[in-house]
Amino acid sequence: MLPGNERRARGWSLTRRLVVALSAGAFFVALVLGFLGADREARRLELAHAAMEQELTQSLADRAGPLLDRVDRLRLSVLAAVVRDQVDGRALVLDRDGKVVIDSALLLGDRRINLLSLGGAFQRATEGRDGSPVRESLCPVRFGGETIGEVRLQCLPRTVAATFDFGWFGLALLCCLSLVAVAAMLGHHWSTSVRGATHSLIRLAAGEVGGAAAEARERELQELGDAVRELERGMQDGLQRVGEGYVAMALQVVDGLERQRLVPAGHGERTARLAGRLAERLQLLPADRSELELACRLIDFGKAWVRTSILQKSGPLTEVESRSLQHHAQRAEQQLDSVPGLRRVGRILRHQLERYDGGGSPDGLRGERIPLASRVLAIASAFDLLTTCAPDTPLGWREAIERLQAARGTVFDPWLVDLFVEQIQKDPPAAEVDREVMIVPSGAMPWRAEAAEPALDDDEDDEIDASGELEVMLDDRHEDQP
Repeated sequence: MLPGNERRARGWSLTRRLVVALSAGAFFVALVLGFLGADREARRLELAHAAMEQELTQSLADRAGPLLDRVDRLRLSVLAAVVRDQVDGRALVLDRDGKVVIDSALLLGDRRINLLSLGGAFQRATEGRDGSPVRESLCPVRFGGETIGEVRLQCLPRTVAATFDFGWFGLALLCCLSLVAVAAMLGHHWSTSVRGATHSLIRLAAGEVGGAAAEARERELQELGDAVRELERGMQDGLQRVGEGYVAMALQVVDGLERQRLVPAGHGERTARLAGRLAERLQLLPADRSELELACRLIDFGKAWVRTSILQKSGPLTEVESRSLQHHAQRAEQQLDSVPGLRRVGRILRHQLERYDGGGSPDGLRGERIPLASRVLAIASAFDLLTTCAPDTPLGWREAIERLQAARGTVFDPWLVDLFVEQIQKDPPAAEVDREVMIVPSGAMPWRAEAAEPALDDDEDDEIDASGELEVMLDDRHEDQP
């Protein structure tokens, strides 16, 4: 990001863009209202024509009353012709029996039609003889207090061409532009505040302590976004450095445990190589493989919070001591959970002692509910322990494979065990000569946890008997060393 004195305005300001956008919107709204106003005027004229036709029908019925009573066909014909000429339509006069007396179109003759307007005058939409829409006005003919017939006036609906209503257009445009002016003033005030906050954030991101901007800047929101992204990058870099430092510290803790012979030396590195072969076979994503590798290297990290007397004890562990030792996976997760970038690694470590049949710890997960990386870690760790830390003497890779296959479906995922065995058989591990061996006490392997155990309280942990001999046993060559 450029320093404050090197940034220049590029393009229109936010306030100007806001005014232009709102003005265009105001013109569009006014244009729409102008057309809508024209359509409204057309509907008004159409209703006026309909009312005029209804009024003309009523007038024809009033004049036709005495003529229809005397059956004066000649004058009724003249009256119907006058009405027809006024509206360019068709006039019908029916007597009390529905017989057509007058038809200005000379189509119906003496046919009989049911009277429809006995209840009062009304209008309806119907169809003409050619199928075109027709508006028909009906009105009863009364004489001497009784209904003696009916008058019908049929007219084609008048279509009024919709024109543009400049009155509505001007009024709407004036109102909208007034709102645009108000919005422009508010936008200018708001952008000024945003500009000040932007410069402050930019100075903060650039490490500047203070100082005022020499001139007003443009593109306020873009600069604010640049400042926020700069801060985000700084925070990400900081979190990454914190995570890397924490990982380095955790690896030093594991290395210290190995140097003190409290955990098998090189167990994490060997487990990481074995798990990497299985991860490659599974085609895991690079990020997932990286997390799995780190979890393998930190597999014994949680044992730093287990009493040293438990890790050094040569005899069988008590129930409380066994629970405390199994709790190391949760301890590791609790420590890694404080770093956001390591939480997924901590979740892998938390479930490393789960069993495929649901009898593991700490949550008793079963089957595929156990994270895939934790299942891979458990298989790789078990194979390494069998070949380096088995009771009395380490097993060969073939014997270790047999032990894993015997536990498939109960302790380990059977599908992953088959894939792991396939990889080991393709490239068996080379035999190590004169290697130091750590013997697990009482022949108990960590992955053989029978059931999930509750977390150990601090009070119970303080009551553990610290007496016991060193559990770590070296081979004869190492014991002979001073």
